[in-house]
Amino acid sequence: MSDLAAVETILGQTRIEPRPYQARIVAKTLGMFLGSHRNGAGEVEPAARSVMIESPTGSGKTVMGLLVARALQDLAGVRVGWVAMRRNLLQQAEAENRAKGIGVDPIRFISMFEKDPPTDIDLLVLDEGHHDAAGSMAHLHNVIRPRWILGLTATPFRTDRVQLCFDKTVKDAGIHRLIQDGFLSQYDHYTVPKWDVGQLADLYCSDQQRWGKSVFFFHSVADCHALDRLLRERGVRSDVVTGTSDRESQLEAFRQGDLQVLANCMVLTEGFDDPSLQTAWVRPSGRGPTIQMAGRALRKCPGLEAKQVVQCKQTRHPFLKTARPRQQFLWEPDGWKSLTINPKIQTCAENACRVIAQTVVELPAFLQQKQPRRPRRLRF
Repeated sequence: MSDLAAVETILGQTRIEPRPYQARIVAKTLGMFLGSHRNGAGEVEPAARSVMIESPTGSGKTVMGLLVARALQDLAGVRVGWVAMRRNLLQQAEAENRAKGIGVDPIRFISMFEKDPPTDIDLLVLDEGHHDAAGSMAHLHNVIRPRWILGLTATPFRTDRVQLCFDKTVKDAGIHRLIQDGFLSQYDHYTVPKWDVGQLADLYCSDQQRWGKSVFFFHSVADCHALDRLLRERGVRSDVVTGTSDRESQLEAFRQGDLQVLANCMVLTEGFDDPSLQTAWVRPSGRGPTIQMAGRALRKCPGLEAKQVVQCKQTRHPFLKTARPRQQFLWEPDGWKSLTINPKIQTCAENACRVIAQTVVELPAFLQQKQPRRPRRLRF
């Protein structure tokens, strides 16, 4: 039985709504662990000890990790340890395993900061696996010494450029493709002149119905509290999430609608999955953090046709470079200006590009003879 067939058999025994890219990723990961994966040249590659699954926020990384664990339990009887930095990530994995009927058993849920972790683990799953290079995982690695290590992340790059410790990385569909295929929500992109707390508060309060439930990202806790104060003065139910606040109760209040706005620095870039979030207010930043912040708003939610991402002109990475928005707006003194191309013109342009890409152009014989030869490449 092929790796993909084995995965499809397991999927048929669960309550998971199949997504083609998930089956492909899980099958490829299994092949890498078991030494049956073939590269682009058709050659079987040596078995890997560690594999990183890189897939966008909202693509179902937890489900994919559990499916890999279930398959390896069926094939090799492995004992599974699931590691995360935050308790809510461990709780989410445990709930998914039970609710989706995946049936990984036995499985141990372990805090990244566990001082005395269990040692009877064959497969160690690292939720938000890009933390593996941060040094906090060194103790777990040395104590547990698993046969296989599986990392799960939407952002494998780190701003400190520490080399990640995985033999192989598995990728499939990116954010833009998942939006096009309907697995992630469409979004509208808004650009403001600058990331000013007072102006952002004015903007939110001027049209609360447009922005809905929102998460704001800032560079400092002081800015978070400044926004919170301005919003509360105008009757908006908001709160500030920090590393020391009661995050679980704050997130639950947000899910229930008791809070309309959450402000934070980077605390909510991981482990925060609320489909009812309507707008992500993304502070100026580079590619990695921007994708983390904007990705919070891309989970689909019944009743919301599109989500929203707000950035400023000074950002180093406009999110629309990662995924094309449904509509694009720019703030001007007299209000929002639409930059969206007429849909009919956009369709014509896309069709023209496809036709041009498929067109084969043959040069006349006399021109082909005139073409200069490419210089030979030196190989070292």
